[in-house]
Amino acid sequence: MRVTTLIAEAQARTANAETLSAKFREHMAEHGLEVDGTDADYRVAFPGGVASFRLQAGAIALRIEAINAERLAEAQGVVAGHLDGFAAGESLGIVWTGDGVTATGALPHNFRVTRVKRVMDVTPHMRRLTLTGEDLGRFDAEAMHVKIFIPAPGGDGREPVWPHVSASGQPVLDGCSLTRRTYTIRRIDVAAKEMDIDFVLHGDASPGSRFAMHARPGDWLGISGPGGGDVPLRGWTLIGGDETALPVIARALEAMPQDARGQVLIEVAVAAEEQPLSPPPGMALRWLHRNGTAPGVLLLEAIRNLNWPAGEEASAWVACEGATAVALREHFAQVVGLPRSHFRAVAYWRQGLAEGAGKAEAA
Repeated sequence: MRVTTLIAEAQARTANAETLSAKFREHMAEHGLEVDGTDADYRVAFPGGVASFRLQAGAIALRIEAINAERLAEAQGVVAGHLDGFAAGESLGIVWTGDGVTATGALPHNFRVTRVKRVMDVTPHMRRLTLTGEDLGRFDAEAMHVKIFIPAPGGDGREPVWPHVSASGQPVLDGCSLTRRTYTIRRIDVAAKEMDIDFVLHGDASPGSRFAMHARPGDWLGISGPGGGDVPLRGWTLIGGDETALPVIARALEAMPQDARGQVLIEVAVAAEEQPLSPPPGMALRWLHRNGTAPGVLLLEAIRNLNWPAGEEASAWVACEGATAVALREHFAQVVGLPRSHFRAVAYWRQGLAEGAGKAEAA
């Protein structure tokens, strides 16, 4: 059977083409996507497609090939969204031509409207919101991360104005009183029209925490995605992280084969923040309690002191604060000697920075 390939092209016009392209390439590799080619001309493999980047004078030439319109739109949004984020306010003028161009003003294809159905505290500082909505099937996937669109506090209960699609394929928030953040699906039940998302509570310091603290049944929440969050498994496996990584860790442990072997290291504020988890018998679970120690210190120390199995294949996945993630990437590559494809150390947040200024606030 002949497979039809859809193609869309655009240019990102910028005086910083080399820098933006390098940042995008590094970010995609950090998240485990296959990147092939030179700094000036490379390809990134996405699920169901591939994106090509070629440096030009004052621009980056973009080309996306995909197996269907949905995969094409997903890749367009990822490419344009990340490049705009790295551009830090510089207008790149990305306008897609070719296949899969969505009419501007429409809801994004991957966007769903949900409402809070239930509120439950998992631990003193982890709150689970059960959301309900129509047509949630696209979120029942290995990819775990979603963007949530949080209405402004103090609303009157009416449905918010939701984002619409721009010519670059991104959701546009103009005219919307919404804040966008990245979170992880903890559980999804398509038949019941339900989805659980866990929120770390740390006061009104962030939009996600503030929304969860005051959430009531019937509150509106926009959701788009999913993407990312997969955990590589190769031989003996280390899985680690802090509170923000707990939803991914929990889902990864539930999906592991029962003969999996390795170590799970989870850093939390205090013992009361531990959650019931179900690792396979061969995955040793250890909780690290900060008790006032700075975030990341105990996790980094425990991983540096870990005894890796000699003479067998191993892999690692850790999500935590940005500086800790950088140190862990260096440790996995230079000290442990893991191949780049066998480990991921991902920054889920950065000390002192909100999402958009650094990596995503995730939970």
